[in-house]
Amino acid sequence: MQATPETISALSTYLSSTVSPDAHARRSAEDSLRQGETQQGFLLIVLQLVKSNEVDMIVRQAGGVYFKNAVKRLWSGEEETQIAPADKEAIKSQLVPIMISLGTSQTAKLQSQIGEGLSHIATLDFPAEWEGLCDELINSLTPDNFVINNGVLATAHSIFKRWRSQFRTNELYSEINFVLSRFCQPYYQLFQHVDQLLQSPNPASLPPNSSLQLLSQTLILLVQLFHDLSSQDLPPFFEDHMDEFMGWLRKYLDWEREELKGDEDDEAPGPLQKIRASICEISELYAQKYSDVFTQLGTFIDGVWNMLTRIGAGTRDDVLVSRALRFLSVVVKMGNHRAMFQAPETLNAFCEKIILPNMAIRQHEEEMFEDDPMEYIRRDLEPSTESDTRRQAATEFTRALMELFEKEVTDIIKGYITALLQEHAKNPTDNWKSKDTAIYLLTSIASRGSTQQLGVTSTNVLVDVVEFFGQNVFADLQAAPGSVHPILTVDAIKFLHTFRNQANQLVSVLPLLVQHLNSDNYVISSYAAITIERILFIKVERQALFTQVDVRPFAENILMALFTNIEKGGTPEKIAENDYLMKCELNLNWLFAHVGAMRVIITAKQSLVPSHEPILNRLVAIMGEISKNPSNPKFNQYCFESVSALIRFVCNGQPAALATFEGALFGPAQHILTNDVAEFIPYIFQILAQLLELHPPTSLPASYQALTGPLLNAQLWEQRGNIPALIRIWKACLQRGASSIVAAGQVQGLLGIFQRLVGSKINDVYAFELLQALFEFVPLDVMKPFSNTVFVLLLTRLQQKPSPQFNQSFVYFFAFVANLDTVGPDFLISVLEGVQPGLFGNLLSGVILSNTQKVSTRNRKLVEVGLVKMLTKSNKLFEDSLKQHWVSIFVSLLDLFTLPQDLTYAQQHAVDGGDLTELDPEEAGFQSSFSKLGASETVQRDYTAGIVDTKEYAIKELGRRSNEKPGVIPGLIEAAKGIEKDVVDGFVGYATQNG
Repeated sequence: MQATPETISALSTYLSSTVSPDAHARRSAEDSLRQGETQQGFLLIVLQLVKSNEVDMIVRQAGGVYFKNAVKRLWSGEEETQIAPADKEAIKSQLVPIMISLGTSQTAKLQSQIGEGLSHIATLDFPAEWEGLCDELINSLTPDNFVINNGVLATAHSIFKRWRSQFRTNELYSEINFVLSRFCQPYYQLFQHVDQLLQSPNPASLPPNSSLQLLSQTLILLVQLFHDLSSQDLPPFFEDHMDEFMGWLRKYLDWEREELKGDEDDEAPGPLQKIRASICEISELYAQKYSDVFTQLGTFIDGVWNMLTRIGAGTRDDVLVSRALRFLSVVVKMGNHRAMFQAPETLNAFCEKIILPNMAIRQHEEEMFEDDPMEYIRRDLEPSTESDTRRQAATEFTRALMELFEKEVTDIIKGYITALLQEHAKNPTDNWKSKDTAIYLLTSIASRGSTQQLGVTSTNVLVDVVEFFGQNVFADLQAAPGSVHPILTVDAIKFLHTFRNQANQLVSVLPLLVQHLNSDNYVISSYAAITIERILFIKVERQALFTQVDVRPFAENILMALFTNIEKGGTPEKIAENDYLMKCELNLNWLFAHVGAMRVIITAKQSLVPSHEPILNRLVAIMGEISKNPSNPKFNQYCFESVSALIRFVCNGQPAALATFEGALFGPAQHILTNDVAEFIPYIFQILAQLLELHPPTSLPASYQALTGPLLNAQLWEQRGNIPALIRIWKACLQRGASSIVAAGQVQGLLGIFQRLVGSKINDVYAFELLQALFEFVPLDVMKPFSNTVFVLLLTRLQQKPSPQFNQSFVYFFAFVANLDTVGPDFLISVLEGVQPGLFGNLLSGVILSNTQKVSTRNRKLVEVGLVKMLTKSNKLFEDSLKQHWVSIFVSLLDLFTLPQDLTYAQQHAVDGGDLTELDPEEAGFQSSFSKLGASETVQRDYTAGIVDTKEYAIKELGRRSNEKPGVIPGLIEAAKGIEKDVVDGFVGYATQNG
C-alpha cells in the first residue's frame, strides 16, 4: 500500500471514526482497518500519520491506539493476517525516531501508546532479531538536548520495565546482560550530568533544551530505569558505583523545588513527587533483595520519615505517601531493623505524626463521596498502585508495626480511639469525623489477616471487635435515614463487611442491610448490596452458611431493590456504571439456588421459580438499555451471567419455563445481532446455546434452524471472542438437526469455517471441536467427499511446527473418530492411505503414538478406548502391509494402562458440574477476548460412559476379536513382546487371571 493523499485521507477518516459515538460508524471503520491490515505497508502509513504534526490530534491518538493493538495481535504471527517481514524491519527502523519525536508534553500520550507497541515488539524480537536497538538508543543520546534524551529514555523504559514482573529464565538474563554490557556506562554518565545541571544555582542559565521541567522529566526516567535495570538482579556496574547512585537518590528525598511540585489543588503529582515515589520503590526493592550491599538503608529510612513529616494533606502527594509508607512497612516487617523502631518515643511519633494524620478523612474525599460516589467506592474496595489512598497505606503501616510491637501499638492506638470517640460524643453532629477516624483506627489494629473474598480471617486478641460493634457501630447501622452522617452509616456497613466472619447473628442483621438497599444515598445502597453479597457467600466447612430457608423471606425484596438502584442510572452509561450491584444481583441468583442480582440469583436457585418472570423482565430491560452503548465490561458480564443463572436454576425446577425464557430473550438477541453490538454477541450465542441445549437432542426447533444460515456469516467468525460461543451453538444445532443442515447445503460452509480456524494457532482447538461434531452427527456418506481435503489441511498444520496443544488435539480427534461406531478406524486408515501410501504409518508413529502419553487426564479414557477400537474393530490393520502398526498401537495402549501421564504436558481443566456455590465470580475474573458464562455451562458428554474400566474393556474386546480371527491375535501379541516383554507379559497374565 502506498502513502498517497487518497490513502492518507481514507485512513484518517477510518481512524477518527473508531472513536465515533455512532456504533455503526465504529464497526464499519474497524472492519475497514482490518481489511487494510492485509496489505503490505499499511502499518507504516499508520505510523506516518501518528508522527505527523499536520494531522489532527484525534486521528493521531486513534492511530497510536490502533498501532499498539494491531502489533499485539499480529506481530507474533499467530493470526491469519501476517505482517510482511519487510514491513517488520521497516517498522523497527522507524520506532526509535518516532518515540524521540514524540518526546514533548503535548505528545506524551501518543508516545505512551507507541511505546507499548514497541515494548511488545521488543518482547518478541529483542535482542535476537533486533540486535541494534540498544546501540541505536545509546547513540541517540545528546549532552544538551533533553527533548531527544527524554524520548530515548522513555523508549528504553518501555522496553526494560517488563523485566520487573518477569520470571527468571536463562533467556531473560541473557537479554539483561546484553543490555547492561552496553547501557550502564552511558546511563551513569547521563545521570551524573543531569544531577550537575539540576544543582545549578541559576536555572535560568540552563540551555534552551535543558530547562528545569525537561531535566526533571529526565530524572524521573533515569530513576525508573534504575529500578528496571535492578529488578531481576543487582547489576555489577551498580554495585561498583553504589555510593554514587545512592548518594544521588538520597539527595532528592530532601531536595526542594516548589515549581516542580505541581499545583497544590491538583490531584496529579508533580515531577518531584514522581521522582521521590520512584526512589521509595527503589529503596523498597533494595531493602528486600540487596540488603547485604545496601548499607545506606538507614539514611533512606531517616530521609523518608522526615519527608513524610513535611508533606501536606494535598492529593498531589497521595501516591508519594503511599509509596513511602509501603517502604517503611517493608523495612519494619523484615525484623532485622527492630532496634530502629522499638523506642516508645519512636512508636508514639509514628502513630502521632504518620498514622493518625493519614487515617483522617479529608475534604476531597468528602467531596468525592457526594460528587463521584462510584470512584469513592472503587478506591475503597479496589486499591491499586494507581489509586492508593493514604488510609490504606497508613493501615498497612500500622499492621506492619504490630507484627513486631503488637501490644505497644495497640495501646497507643486505643488511646487515640478513646479520645476520638469522646470528642464525637461531645457533639455527634459536628464531630462525626472523629468517629469515622476512630472506626478506621480500630479496623487497622483489630485485623491480623484478611482477604478480599473472605474479609478478616484472624483478629488481634487485644481488641474485642464484637463489643466495639455493639457499643459504637450498631447504633449507626440501625439509625433512621438522615439521623447520622451518611459516611458513618457507610462506616457501619463496611465494618460489618470487613468483620463478617466475626459478627454474630448475621441473619438478624441482614434485614437492616436490606433496608439500606433502598437508601437514596448511592454509596450507602451500594455498600449494602456489596455486604449482602459477601455475607451470603460465607461458608463454614465448605458449606454455605445461609440456606434457602434463611433467605427466602426477603430474597425477592433484595432483587427488586437492586434492580431499582441499577435502573436509577437513566442512561446506558450510568446504568452500567455500578457493576457491584449487578454482581450482587447475579450472586443472589446463584445463592437463592442454594441459599444471592448476581449473588442473589446464584444462591436462590429453585426458590426463584415462582417469581422468575418479573426478575427476567427487569434483566431483559436492563440488557436492552446497556446494549445501546456498552461501557462497563464487568457489568455486562454480570448481567448476562444473571440471565444465564436464572435460566439454569428455574428450568431445572420447571422445564416448561423454557418457552418463557425464549419468548423474553429472542427479541433482544435479534436486536443485538442485527445492530452488531459486538461486545454482547458472544454472550448472546452462549445464552442461545444454553436454551437450545435444554431442548431434547432429537430435533432442532424451527426458531433455531432459522439461525443456521446467519451463523455462517464470515464477519461473525472474524471476531475472536465470538468463536467459542459459535462453535458451541453449532455443536448443539448439529446434534439436533444434522439432516436439515445437510439438506440446506450448509456442511460445505461449516468445512470452510473449519479451514479458517485450523490455520490459526489461536483458534485451531475450536477447529477440532467443529470437526468432531461434523463426523459425529453428519452421515459419513456426506462427509466422505470432503475427508481427503480435511486431512490434507490437518497434515499441513502438522508440518508447520504445531504447538503441543495442536498435537494433543489431533490425537484426541483421531481417537474420537476411531471411537465412533458410525465412522471407525478403517475409515481413518483409508483416507490417510488415499492421501499418500504409507501416510497412516508415518502419522501413527510420528504424531499419534508419540503423544498419547501426553494427553490430559480428562481425555485419557477416550484415547484408550479409541486405541482399543483400532485394535479390535479394524480389518485393515490385519493386512500384511499394516500388521506391524497393530503391534505399535498395542504397546502404546499398554503403556497408557501402566505408565502415569507425562506431567510436562498436563493441563488444568475446569470441573464440570459440581456445587454451583463454588463458582464465585469474585474468583473468575473478566476475560476480554471471550468471557465464558459459568452458569450456562453443561456437563460435558462422556463418549465412553458405558465403559467403566478400559483395561477390562480391552481384554474383553481382544478376546472377541481373537475369536473372530483365530490364531492371528496371539501372534501379534507375541511380536509385541519383542518391544516391551515385561509389560506385555504382565497384561497377558492379568487377562488370563481375569477371564
